[in-house]
Amino acid sequence: MNLEIDSPYHYKPYKWEIPAVIAFQKGLEIWTTIHRRGGKDLLSLCQILLPEAFEHPGTYQYIWPSLKQGRDTFWEGKDEDGRDVMNYYIPQEMILHKDNADMKLTLASIGGTSLIQVFGTNDKQYISLRGKPSNGAVFTEFAYQDPRGDEVISPMIRKSKGWRAYNSTPNGNNHHKVRFYLAKNNPDCYTMLATVLDTYDHNGNRLITEADLQKERDDGKTEDFINQEYYCSFNQGIEGTYIGREMQALENAGHITKVPYERELLVDTYWDLGVTSDSMAVWFVQQLGNEVRFIDFAEATASTFTYWAELFKEKGYLYGRHFAPPDVKVKEMVTKGTIAKTRLEHAADVGINFEIVESCSFQNSVEVLRGLIPVCWFDEEKTRVGRRHLEMWGKVWNDILQKYTGVEKRDDHYHAGAAARYAAISIRQIGLYKSTSQGYADNDYDYVRKHSNKYSGL
Repeated sequence: MNLEIDSPYHYKPYKWEIPAVIAFQKGLEIWTTIHRRGGKDLLSLCQILLPEAFEHPGTYQYIWPSLKQGRDTFWEGKDEDGRDVMNYYIPQEMILHKDNADMKLTLASIGGTSLIQVFGTNDKQYISLRGKPSNGAVFTEFAYQDPRGDEVISPMIRKSKGWRAYNSTPNGNNHHKVRFYLAKNNPDCYTMLATVLDTYDHNGNRLITEADLQKERDDGKTEDFINQEYYCSFNQGIEGTYIGREMQALENAGHITKVPYERELLVDTYWDLGVTSDSMAVWFVQQLGNEVRFIDFAEATASTFTYWAELFKEKGYLYGRHFAPPDVKVKEMVTKGTIAKTRLEHAADVGINFEIVESCSFQNSVEVLRGLIPVCWFDEEKTRVGRRHLEMWGKVWNDILQKYTGVEKRDDHYHAGAAARYAAISIRQIGLYKSTSQGYADNDYDYVRKHSNKYSGL
């Protein structure tokens, strides 16, 4: 078999891409934030993943937000000139086996063979990465991935002394932004941020012209979308989310910081109740004057109220009121053979006495939450996971219409969003506390005395 094949095959990097290629060859971890249609996927495939697989036998992962995206864009995808990516950019004589079902590609390499496999991370697809050997991995559109995929693969990369490369367009103030800016200050990493003003073809022409951007506007794309997708802005609200813009404005205003627990103020909790394998999400909130302070967040899957009662005791807060959605009145059995009780009753058995949030349409509750956000403060550390959920909580994307629908996406993020909606509805209903320097109002004292129990932290 002829292994004397030029690499990259049928691909010539643009001049502005070459520094990233050189940095990878020097052993640096690659972080590229490149605008939409900037060619970042072909750069990662042809200059990083394939040359490594040809030159160094091993196991490699090509990781996408979803398996479908990997299949549509790489496995069955075409480039902008209509050529099949798999057929044109990979020498066919190097392919030893092609497993279409699992999207595995076995390639001849110098001194052995290499395996490249496509994976997804969203909707818990990252679990399939667990236990797989890895000599290197490309994470494409990392800002749209579940970052737990990276956490799963990290131990294998360290064990093999392998490499990782990340590419993406921005997706608001999420994990990609955090990791990208950390990489900028890490001497072991190379970072590139390329907007439409920085990218051009082999003849020096811009890849995306002002006329192209105007067509996007004419098609109904917002300036928020254009700034994020083409000018690589991390400071825009995430397109297609419910409160991404509001959360970004909150951070810009300095409202995401250290928010300590104040012992003289009660902690109210606001819940979204999952069932079976769903997550339960809980926000821990204190109020002082016109400030709504989100001091903590917790979530758990398939958990009982006993678990939550013990967690509440462990946190040691002085609790006030607990708010749950109307489905708390649904009956369920905890163990086989027991008499079915409502969730309200199960919770009361362990000392969590719920008040039921008033009914409100989804859209109205979102608007109430948007109105509340400007007076909210979030603890930077304890609410980190919950804030990411709120930033990513969004709508279903329609592939045919190429736009977001009005339907809420039922992923890992919507539970925290629901609990925040219930918080906004309840706070609007009961009003903001008028706390005084003398401590609790008299009605707060009465509530504490009435609901004190072994799990309440009192």
